[in-house]
Amino acid sequence: MMVPVPRITDRPCRITNDAMKPLARTVAHFCGLLARLPDMEGSKARFVVCTKTSVHYMPSDPYEEAAHISQRLMDLGSHIHETRGPTVTSTQRSLQQLQHAYRGLQGLVIGVPDRLLDLQPGSAQSTIRDLLLTALHGSGPQALAHSSGASTAHCACEPCRGGLSAIFESSERIQLALVEGLRDTPDLMRSYDPLRSAPPALIVNARLNRMRRHLLELQEELDQLLKAAGHRRTLPMRLAHSIFLALGHAEGAMIGAESQFENGCRALMHFIAARTSELARYC
Repeated sequence: MMVPVPRITDRPCRITNDAMKPLARTVAHFCGLLARLPDMEGSKARFVVCTKTSVHYMPSDPYEEAAHISQRLMDLGSHIHETRGPTVTSTQRSLQQLQHAYRGLQGLVIGVPDRLLDLQPGSAQSTIRDLLLTALHGSGPQALAHSSGASTAHCACEPCRGGLSAIFESSERIQLALVEGLRDTPDLMRSYDPLRSAPPALIVNARLNRMRRHLLELQEELDQLLKAAGHRRTLPMRLAHSIFLALGHAEGAMIGAESQFENGCRALMHFIAARTSELARYC
């Protein structure tokens, strides 16, 4: 069974970047390869064409492996949520939801070739690049990161000139700075002072929640823009998106207790890396 090899310009862009933490980078490597698989159903997905255009039969179903990875990430996040219980602050919960939305936006564009970034399809008012920069490098993320006391000067290095990997590398630094700067904000109930007009955490949480809603709205707009540009999301791309949502769930659960849980991710990272090595032989 011969599967057409996509043109170089149509191949999915690289999603990994050096600013990612180890777990995120490991997941992104797998998802980047997964998105390159042909759009097939069931066991047919195991028939792939390698770079030398010869047909190979993969020893395991890549779709099943993808679903397994997604489930393990969800289980990890749920376990951490249960372990931490009531120790999670209101600001950390807001950051968790924002992290989930942030990874959801990234997951939506896994598989998008860089050539589509500067298209302005139909009557659209902006390009795909413009929409991504508004979501990831807009005044909201930058302002909150700066107000948290963390420096983001090193991440504002011309994010609009590169491909998706460059865009996400600079945004990853902003997101990390924001999380690290705000995760220790005193909880609402523990910091309430009736003499103040509003507890600091209340103001921070309101801004974080507004950012999350804005990201979700832009995801819908971006989805429509990609469709108008002729981008068709294959089943492997949709699976990669679900994995990134699960990654956001696991990462969010760790916010505020990273040192306690990040080392415990090594077994999962080794498992994903092994699946990535298997997949790399056929992509």
